[in-house]
Amino acid sequence: MTLVALVNMAMSVTDTLMAASFGAGGLAAVAVGSDFYSIVFVFAAGCISGLAPLYAAAAEAQDNTSLRRLRAAGWMLAVLLTLVTVPLVWAAPDYLRWLGIPEALLDDGRGYTQAMAATLVPMLCVAVLRNRLLALERPGLIARITTCAIPANAALNWMLMHGVGTWSGFGITGLGLSSLLVACGIAVVLGLACKRQGDWGLECAAIRELREALRVGLPIGFTMLAELGVFLGATLFAARFGAEAAAAHALTIRLAGLVYAVSIGLQQGAAVRMARRSEVGDQRFTFTACTRLALAAGLAHAAILGAVAVPLAGAVLQDPATAATAAGLIMLLALSELLVPIGAVATGLMRGLKDTRMPMVYSLLGNWGVTLPTALLLTAAGLGVTGLWIALASGSLIASALTVLRLRRYRALRLA
Repeated sequence: MTLVALVNMAMSVTDTLMAASFGAGGLAAVAVGSDFYSIVFVFAAGCISGLAPLYAAAAEAQDNTSLRRLRAAGWMLAVLLTLVTVPLVWAAPDYLRWLGIPEALLDDGRGYTQAMAATLVPMLCVAVLRNRLLALERPGLIARITTCAIPANAALNWMLMHGVGTWSGFGITGLGLSSLLVACGIAVVLGLACKRQGDWGLECAAIRELREALRVGLPIGFTMLAELGVFLGATLFAARFGAEAAAAHALTIRLAGLVYAVSIGLQQGAAVRMARRSEVGDQRFTFTACTRLALAAGLAHAAILGAVAVPLAGAVLQDPATAATAAGLIMLLALSELLVPIGAVATGLMRGLKDTRMPMVYSLLGNWGVTLPTALLLTAAGLGVTGLWIALASGSLIASALTVLRLRRYRALRLA
């Protein structure tokens, strides 16, 4: 699952790097549209991920009736979320200007943003299918399918942006159209994979399962929105400081996505393993193994980010001042990553036990209760995008620390 998350982020990084060929303005326009889309999708996918622990428990118990009802509940949830999220992203360029983002930047990215709105339809289908395969412990199958999307995405990006022969292409809008086509392909192949696994068939009487999926999934959606939404929303705020600051932030936020992909993969794996082991009453090894993996991931992230900060910023960003700013932001990201993976895994373990409310509270408290006022204070003091990232790192550290402390108390009670 970590590999799957990395593949998804690799496509986002590919889009960002290829958008850089249109200059800082093109890169910033794509970053704003992409990150707003991601804010909306993260919440929707989080709501759908409430299916995973329920589906895993039903699979462990071999309850085929519940599995059929949960499949139906998943598709009902995807339809409901599509009706809400697609118009929200489609109209984003018309109301994001209220945040002070330059109108020219939003207009440049309008076609891209609207293509990403259409991409939500197949991507919500992908979220349903992926959670089912994850609950059945088939992550390798998901990884093989999504890995094939990287070269397809890069090739389509280049063709649709720059054209072929005498056709000049769609510019940065081509990035969004490429994402739409790739997402449709992934959805079709994952659907066929589920059918081959025997994971097929619906039972319409699924209202109770839909309510249960929402009970578990809505706090997950708000938690993911608090965790990722504050980082992705920061892109909209960073755009207020100009194209150069937005470009430095865009590079750092893509690196944050890559390392967070590792954390989210461990988190999903921890949730499914805990859900299945709880069904048979054996939880001790899952607690120990997952937390040790998370600690190792945090140390590795901090070391790697610290090592690549200066050379990577200089290689990607041509302006020396912008590169220096980006290097400082990456170092702040490295500091926060010391604790973020263990916080993510603690959240996953509690989700496997269907405890999703308190992780949501801690995430909201740290990522918004701390980050937002700190960001406003530091940026008003003239620290600009650097002050924004100091606030982001502080909020992440506090949210992770609170969640880990909660898990320690929870573990002591469960294993007593």
